[in-house]
Amino acid sequence: MPSTTRRTVLWVLALVAMLGFVVVAFVRAPDGADDDPADLDVNSSTAAPSQPDDPGEGCGSESLTDHRDLDASRVVARCAPGAPPAQPLADAAAIRVAVTRRTEAAAPLLVAEHLGEFAAEGLDVEIVDQPAPEAFASLASGEIDVVVGPVDAPFFDAVDNRTGARLALGGSLSIAPNDTEVPQAGLWFRSDLLSRADRWDDLANMPVALVDGMLSAATYPVRTVFDQGGLTLNEVDLVDASDDEAATALLDQEVAAAWLDQPAAWTRVADADGYELAVTLPASESIDGTVMSKRLLDDERDVGLAYARAVIRTINTHLTGDYHDDEDVVAALAEATGTSADDLSATPALLFDWELRAGTTDRLQDAMIELGSVAYERPLPEDVLVDRSLALDAIGPGADVHDLPG
Repeated sequence: MPSTTRRTVLWVLALVAMLGFVVVAFVRAPDGADDDPADLDVNSSTAAPSQPDDPGEGCGSESLTDHRDLDASRVVARCAPGAPPAQPLADAAAIRVAVTRRTEAAAPLLVAEHLGEFAAEGLDVEIVDQPAPEAFASLASGEIDVVVGPVDAPFFDAVDNRTGARLALGGSLSIAPNDTEVPQAGLWFRSDLLSRADRWDDLANMPVALVDGMLSAATYPVRTVFDQGGLTLNEVDLVDASDDEAATALLDQEVAAAWLDQPAAWTRVADADGYELAVTLPASESIDGTVMSKRLLDDERDVGLAYARAVIRTINTHLTGDYHDDEDVVAALAEATGTSADDLSATPALLFDWELRAGTTDRLQDAMIELGSVAYERPLPEDVLVDRSLALDAIGPGADVHDLPG
């Protein structure tokens, strides 16, 4: 689709100009410790997103940003710890939440449940594990109220099928976007396969592993880097594999490249010779998040609002700064994800952003429509895919959207 390709290329050029020069320093473990690339502290320059030094009291001016701001150095929204305060429902409500990938990226959900933030709102939250296609089918049938995970193709098809579902809250960001010298989540590849740097068309007809394959939200950043080297998504064989399977297949040279989200996977590859990082998560925008059912956005909006408040309060209270130093948070994540506390603490804490950037769903759809991984050919408008109102109402009138420019 020429118009789609041109739009993406223009966006990439604009993003590169905007990013400028990135300097990232990292410190490995002390001498005598395990020489693991995961044992590092990452200090991003001004070209990486950050958190406000002092968000003030409650939810004020720092709790809302302009969602049109795509600057990689932007400051993400934050309220003070404990904010927004719980407003318990008059009648307790039960919610079923499907998590499509039980990883640290789902920490706002997992920690909120474990540390009682949902209970404080009068919510009884049941978390079930379902792959994305099953989760969105369950949401359409009314068996599931919320889906947490990457914004994969099944979400877009669910909206196209008029389920009324909307993307309501954002997810995790890269703390060193576009710096491929820093081991992190992203597309890792066999460097011996490229005749020269960025000659991505050398990978034509080769297998590339992604969790959920062609349905994956990762097709967006992968498409961005491939476009720069004359390769389209349709010219490679996208195969579905878990993070662990993808890392093993890459190390065994069964695939040319693999998108690896989890530290347990990408640290294995980063520690081996002959592998490089091609592209990270997109700068400044998350490609995972929280999708709400029509019921929680409409008929039982008070329940959806209570859920949003609990998640946002969890980020402000438990998941800001280096939350890996908080034993309660690490213990909650270790229990919820099945990852050891030591392994969690070996890598930098994630950066969470409950806000949703403008145009992210357009860029995701561009990749998916090119691949044919969604059941339609014309992109759906953002206003039928995204609902920012729950987040705005959750943080309250102290952060007024009307104070933003434009």
